[in-house]
Amino acid sequence: MRKRSYFLLVSIILFTILAGCLNYVFTYKPEYPWIPLEDGWTVQYRNEQYVNTDLEQLGKDIGPILEKGDTLTLNRVIPLSNIDAPFPAIVFKTQFSAYEIYLDNKLIHDNNTDKVSGIDFLGIGFNFVNLPLDFAGKKLSIKLYITENNTRSDILTPLLGNFDDLYRIVLHSALIPAFTSIFLIVFGIVFLIISLVFYLKSSGISTQVICSVLSTILGFWMLNFYDVADFYVSPSFATFVEFSALYLLAPLLYIFLHILHKRQKNSVVLFLCACSSAFAILFIVLHLLNIVHIHHFQVPYYFMSAIGLVMLIIYVYKDLHYKSKNLSRFILMLGLCTIVTTLLIYEITSALKLFVDYRQASVLSMLVSLGALFFVICQLLNHFIFMTRMFAQRKEYASLTQIAYIDNLTDIPNRVSCDKRLLELADTTSDYCILSLDLNGLKEVNDNSGHPAGDRLLKSFSAALKEVFEGSGEYFRVGGDEFLVLFTSIEKDVLDGMLMTLDAKLLKLDEEDPEANHSVSYGYAYSSEAPEHDTHTVYMLADQRMYEYKRKYYSHLTTR
Repeated sequence: MRKRSYFLLVSIILFTILAGCLNYVFTYKPEYPWIPLEDGWTVQYRNEQYVNTDLEQLGKDIGPILEKGDTLTLNRVIPLSNIDAPFPAIVFKTQFSAYEIYLDNKLIHDNNTDKVSGIDFLGIGFNFVNLPLDFAGKKLSIKLYITENNTRSDILTPLLGNFDDLYRIVLHSALIPAFTSIFLIVFGIVFLIISLVFYLKSSGISTQVICSVLSTILGFWMLNFYDVADFYVSPSFATFVEFSALYLLAPLLYIFLHILHKRQKNSVVLFLCACSSAFAILFIVLHLLNIVHIHHFQVPYYFMSAIGLVMLIIYVYKDLHYKSKNLSRFILMLGLCTIVTTLLIYEITSALKLFVDYRQASVLSMLVSLGALFFVICQLLNHFIFMTRMFAQRKEYASLTQIAYIDNLTDIPNRVSCDKRLLELADTTSDYCILSLDLNGLKEVNDNSGHPAGDRLLKSFSAALKEVFEGSGEYFRVGGDEFLVLFTSIEKDVLDGMLMTLDAKLLKLDEEDPEANHSVSYGYAYSSEAPEHDTHTVYMLADQRMYEYKRKYYSHLTTR
């Protein structure tokens, strides 16, 4: 337990160091000066004018919520600055809005204005607009057309500078979440494939499969929530993926709880899982059908999340109260509680609208990333435990198989293996052969020289048997001094030659170990010789011939 705790601690430290190194390596210094256009805006809204306004505090003046059909005009004079950029631009973030950009009342850019009166979903995202080289000192106007009800009125401060610099500034502000989200997606997909491969060969992989899916969905949510995907896809699609992934997290967490506590009564969790799954699918379908857009379902989602949090607390209490000794469950529950806590902080700050954008709180952008990475560490640690246990189980199974099918003394297949092979051979139509062998004088060796000498005789004979028939037939120890060799196809003269080789080896063993008599009686029969071609009849015929050989052997000794 202590070693695993150290492993967990070291992993967290290494991930933190890696995140710090990445942040340091990819630190970007703009090539040209840039400025934030904070206060000094004149805002026109519903026939009212608000002077010298800070856009991030706009909700205090005009109210926190904008409605569909509202028009918001933002005006200010671009200051005379030392921005001597070859490609001047302005970047600003819109929420469910079309817009027009004017410079000294001249339209220089517009986006989605043809969709203002329709029901199209515009989403949330950054907009980069190029400015003419003589922009300084001119009046900048941004006209926003709101296309969704309950749109937040606070606006992230626009930035003015060189286009490439602004692009990198926005991207760098989400660098760690970007790396984390891409890592989660890649890790989740690879881990899912590995888990499914193991699922085909063993049981108990369902937890890892759910963890993989959860990591992937979490990665897609982060990729779009932190606006990383905005550089590659449209804001409408990125926002749809963001909310879809967010809504799917709730049912996945319920499934996760159920799998970790299968032995408990989970009817409530299963019911909540079914409800949250149905709601998530309903939200997505309604959005795709353009009936109700997906972001309007945040309130019921927060309600379902609150219920899920209560259920998680109940299960954590049960685990602590009953002092659960399931190490795998403890590790995964720790990871689950961590990621849920970070998501809860995000939801609280989002619901309370404490920040206009996550970039204004570096702790918020780091917190979810670190929580997600900690969840991955817990998955890897659990996978390590699983692999250790599976290896031990397979080793134990191999040992049991060895005991069940291999003779412990001679290390060759035993009677169980022989019976199993004879059953398989019963359906064959080929002319197989059974050789029955019986050691001569084993009892006398045990009585006169002791059981160690008898064991030595059995081992040396088994080694000779294996050496002679390896590759030609299958050999078994079927009793104390009884052996059997099975041939699926062998000529009689070849078999006779092999038996002569065996006799020669036994004579040589007599010279090496005179304390034991190394001799064997044998007899063989082909399936074509038996009136009934079943293996039992063939075996009995071979056994009968072996005993005839044994009688001749002992009668010969008597006459001597």
